[in-house]
Amino acid sequence: MFSVLVSRIVILCLGILYPAYASYKAIRMKSPKDYVKWMMYWVVFSLFTAVETFTDVFLAFWFPFYYEIKILIVLWLMMPATRGSSILYRKFVHPLLVENEQHLDAYIERAKLDSYSVFKEVSGFALQYMARFVVQGTAALQNVAHRSATSLHARNKPAIAEQAAVQPSESVPQVKVKQSRSEPSVSDEDVQIVDPVTRPRRGRKPKASDD
Repeated sequence: MFSVLVSRIVILCLGILYPAYASYKAIRMKSPKDYVKWMMYWVVFSLFTAVETFTDVFLAFWFPFYYEIKILIVLWLMMPATRGSSILYRKFVHPLLVENEQHLDAYIERAKLDSYSVFKEVSGFALQYMARFVVQGTAALQNVAHRSATSLHARNKPAIAEQAAVQPSESVPQVKVKQSRSEPSVSDEDVQIVDPVTRPRRGRKPKASDD
Protein backbone atom coordinates (compact mmCIF):
# COMPACT_ATOMS: atom_id res chain seq x y z
CA MET A 1 0.00 0.00 0.00
CA PHE A 2 2.86 2.36 0.80
CA SER A 3 4.56 1.67 -2.52
CA VAL A 4 1.31 2.42 -4.38
CA LEU A 5 0.99 5.81 -2.67
CA VAL A 6 4.64 6.69 -3.24
CA SER A 7 4.47 5.75 -6.91
CA ARG A 8 1.36 7.87 -7.43
CA ILE A 9 2.98 10.91 -5.81
CA VAL A 10 6.24 10.52 -7.75
CA ILE A 11 4.48 10.05 -11.08
CA LEU A 12 2.23 13.03 -10.41
CA CYS A 13 5.04 15.39 -9.40
CA LEU A 14 7.93 14.26 -11.61
CA GLY A 15 6.04 12.70 -14.48
CA ILE A 16 3.26 15.29 -15.02
CA LEU A 17 3.68 18.55 -13.12
CA TYR A 18 7.37 19.19 -13.73
CA PRO A 19 7.24 18.29 -17.47
CA ALA A 20 4.16 20.51 -17.85
CA TYR A 21 6.01 23.47 -16.34
CA ALA A 22 9.09 22.74 -18.46
CA SER A 23 6.89 22.64 -21.57
CA TYR A 24 5.43 26.02 -20.61
CA LYS A 25 8.94 27.43 -20.29
CA ALA A 26 9.90 26.04 -23.70
CA ILE A 27 6.85 27.63 -25.32
CA ARG A 28 7.40 30.94 -23.55
CA MET A 29 11.13 31.12 -24.38
CA LYS A 30 10.46 29.88 -27.95
CA SER A 31 13.24 27.35 -27.75
CA PRO A 32 12.87 24.78 -30.58
CA LYS A 33 15.28 22.35 -28.94
CA ASP A 34 13.39 22.21 -25.63
CA TYR A 35 10.08 22.27 -27.43
CA VAL A 36 10.94 19.19 -29.50
CA LYS A 37 12.38 17.42 -26.45
CA TRP A 38 9.25 17.84 -24.34
CA MET A 39 6.96 17.02 -27.23
CA MET A 40 8.75 13.70 -27.60
CA TYR A 41 8.41 13.18 -23.84
CA TRP A 42 4.62 13.73 -23.91
CA VAL A 43 4.18 11.30 -26.81
CA VAL A 44 6.14 8.60 -24.98
CA PHE A 45 4.47 9.35 -21.64
CA SER A 46 1.00 9.06 -23.20
CA LEU A 47 1.92 5.59 -24.50
CA PHE A 48 3.31 4.72 -21.06
CA THR A 49 0.01 5.78 -19.45
CA ALA A 50 -1.97 3.66 -21.92
CA VAL A 51 0.16 0.60 -21.17
CA GLU A 52 0.00 1.31 -17.44
CA THR A 53 -3.79 1.10 -17.49
CA PHE A 54 -3.60 -2.59 -18.39
CA THR A 55 -0.50 -3.55 -16.43
CA ASP A 56 -2.04 -2.18 -13.21
CA VAL A 57 -4.83 -4.71 -13.62
CA PHE A 58 -2.86 -7.78 -14.64
CA LEU A 59 0.61 -7.33 -13.10
CA ALA A 60 0.26 -5.15 -10.00
CA PHE A 61 -0.97 -7.86 -7.62
CA TRP A 62 1.65 -10.52 -8.41
CA PHE A 63 4.67 -8.93 -10.11
CA PRO A 64 7.39 -8.13 -7.55
CA PHE A 65 8.53 -4.52 -7.17
CA TYR A 66 6.00 -3.42 -9.78
CA TYR A 67 5.44 0.12 -8.45
CA GLU A 68 9.15 0.65 -7.81
CA ILE A 69 9.85 -0.23 -11.43
CA LYS A 70 7.24 2.29 -12.55
CA ILE A 71 8.96 5.02 -10.57
CA LEU A 72 12.32 4.18 -12.15
CA ILE A 73 10.80 4.20 -15.66
CA VAL A 74 9.26 7.64 -15.15
CA LEU A 75 12.52 9.03 -13.79
CA TRP A 76 14.41 7.54 -16.73
CA LEU A 77 11.97 9.12 -19.20
CA MET A 78 12.06 12.68 -17.83
CA MET A 79 15.59 13.16 -16.54
CA PRO A 80 17.82 15.23 -18.91
CA ALA A 81 20.83 13.04 -18.12
CA THR A 82 19.23 9.83 -19.34
CA ARG A 83 16.97 11.20 -22.10
CA GLY A 84 14.89 8.06 -22.03
CA SER A 85 11.91 9.62 -23.80
CA SER A 86 14.08 10.83 -26.69
CA ILE A 87 15.67 7.39 -27.07
CA LEU A 88 12.36 5.57 -27.09
CA TYR A 89 10.78 8.04 -29.48
CA ARG A 90 13.58 7.96 -32.07
CA LYS A 91 14.15 4.21 -32.02
CA PHE A 92 10.65 2.80 -31.57
CA VAL A 93 7.78 5.28 -31.56
CA HIS A 94 8.69 7.40 -34.56
CA PRO A 95 9.37 4.49 -36.97
CA LEU A 96 6.19 2.76 -35.87
CA LEU A 97 4.07 5.86 -36.41
CA VAL A 98 5.63 6.61 -39.80
CA GLU A 99 4.93 3.07 -40.97
CA ASN A 100 1.25 3.15 -39.91
CA GLU A 101 0.55 6.84 -40.42
CA GLN A 102 -1.68 6.43 -43.48
CA HIS A 103 -3.78 3.72 -41.83
CA LEU A 104 -4.15 5.80 -38.71
CA ASP A 105 -5.19 8.89 -40.66
CA ALA A 106 -7.77 6.92 -42.65
CA TYR A 107 -9.15 5.40 -39.45
CA ILE A 108 -9.37 8.82 -37.80
CA GLU A 109 -11.18 10.32 -40.81
CA ARG A 110 -13.61 7.42 -40.88
CA ALA A 111 -14.21 7.84 -37.17
CA LYS A 112 -14.91 11.55 -37.66
CA LEU A 113 -17.48 10.80 -40.38
CA ASP A 114 -19.14 8.03 -38.41
CA SER A 115 -19.10 9.93 -35.16
CA TYR A 116 -21.90 12.26 -36.25
CA SER A 117 -24.25 9.42 -37.19
CA VAL A 118 -23.34 7.51 -34.04
CA PHE A 119 -23.88 10.62 -31.92
CA LYS A 120 -27.24 11.21 -33.62
CA GLU A 121 -28.41 7.67 -32.96
CA VAL A 122 -27.19 7.68 -29.37
CA SER A 123 -28.73 11.09 -28.64
CA GLY A 124 -32.06 10.01 -30.16
CA PHE A 125 -32.08 6.85 -28.08
CA ALA A 126 -31.16 8.85 -24.97
CA LEU A 127 -33.96 11.36 -25.58
CA GLN A 128 -36.51 8.59 -26.07
CA TYR A 129 -35.37 6.89 -22.89
CA MET A 130 -35.55 10.14 -20.94
CA ALA A 131 -39.04 10.90 -22.25
CA ARG A 132 -40.22 7.40 -21.35
CA PHE A 133 -38.66 7.71 -17.92
CA VAL A 134 -40.39 11.06 -17.30
CA VAL A 135 -43.78 9.68 -18.36
CA GLN A 136 -43.41 6.59 -16.20
CA GLY A 137 -42.21 8.66 -13.25
CA THR A 138 -45.17 11.03 -13.56
CA ALA A 139 -47.63 8.15 -13.71
CA ALA A 140 -46.00 6.53 -10.68
CA LEU A 141 -46.22 9.77 -8.70
CA GLN A 142 -49.90 10.14 -9.60
CA ASN A 143 -50.61 6.58 -8.46
CA VAL A 144 -48.80 7.16 -5.18
CA ALA A 145 -50.72 10.40 -4.58
CA HIS A 146 -54.05 8.67 -5.34
CA ARG A 147 -53.26 5.77 -3.02
CA SER A 148 -52.20 8.07 -0.20
CA ALA A 149 -55.37 10.15 -0.56
CA THR A 150 -57.54 7.02 -0.58
CA SER A 151 -55.83 5.57 2.48
CA LEU A 152 -56.12 8.88 4.34
CA HIS A 153 -59.84 9.09 3.55
CA ALA A 154 -60.35 5.49 4.70
CA ARG A 155 -58.58 6.23 7.98
CA ASN A 156 -60.56 9.40 8.69
CA LYS A 157 -63.97 7.90 7.76
CA PRO A 158 -64.57 6.03 11.12
CA ALA A 159 -63.51 9.08 13.10
CA ILE A 160 -65.94 11.29 11.16
CA ALA A 161 -68.79 8.81 11.70
CA GLU A 162 -68.05 8.57 15.44
CA GLN A 163 -67.94 12.35 15.78
CA ALA A 164 -71.29 12.66 14.01
CA ALA A 165 -72.84 10.10 16.39
CA VAL A 166 -71.58 11.94 19.48
CA GLN A 167 -73.06 15.32 18.48
CA PRO A 168 -76.65 16.08 19.80
CA SER A 169 -79.57 15.74 17.44
CA GLU A 170 -81.05 19.15 18.31
CA SER A 171 -80.09 21.63 15.71
CA VAL A 172 -81.66 24.71 17.37
CA PRO A 173 -79.80 25.87 20.46
CA GLN A 174 -81.76 26.75 23.60
CA VAL A 175 -81.96 30.46 24.33
CA LYS A 176 -82.08 31.54 27.95
CA VAL A 177 -83.70 34.89 28.60
CA LYS A 178 -82.13 36.72 31.47
CA GLN A 179 -84.36 39.01 33.47
CA SER A 180 -83.08 42.48 34.04
CA ARG A 181 -82.38 43.48 37.60
CA SER A 182 -83.91 46.94 37.14
CA GLU A 183 -87.32 45.61 36.12
CA PRO A 184 -89.25 44.01 38.98
CA SER A 185 -91.07 40.82 38.47
CA VAL A 186 -94.79 41.07 37.88
CA SER A 187 -97.15 38.39 39.17
CA ASP A 188 -100.64 37.53 38.05
CA GLU A 189 -102.20 39.15 41.16
CA ASP A 190 -100.64 42.53 40.39
CA VAL A 191 -102.20 42.69 36.99
CA GLN A 192 -105.45 44.67 36.96
CA ILE A 193 -107.92 44.31 34.18
CA VAL A 194 -109.48 47.63 33.29
CA ASP A 195 -112.78 47.72 31.51
CA PRO A 196 -112.51 49.95 28.52
CA VAL A 197 -116.08 51.14 28.97
CA THR A 198 -115.72 52.41 32.55
CA ARG A 199 -112.18 53.68 32.08
CA PRO A 200 -112.16 57.44 32.38
CA ARG A 201 -110.98 59.46 29.50
CA ARG A 202 -108.25 61.97 29.88
CA GLY A 203 -109.29 65.64 29.98
CA ARG A 204 -112.92 65.04 30.83
CA LYS A 205 -114.65 64.52 34.15
CA PRO A 206 -117.33 61.91 34.45
CA LYS A 207 -120.91 63.20 34.46
CA ALA A 208 -122.81 63.07 37.72
CA SER A 209 -125.82 60.86 37.85
CA ASP A 210 -129.29 62.42 38.16
CA ASP A 211 -129.98 60.24 41.19
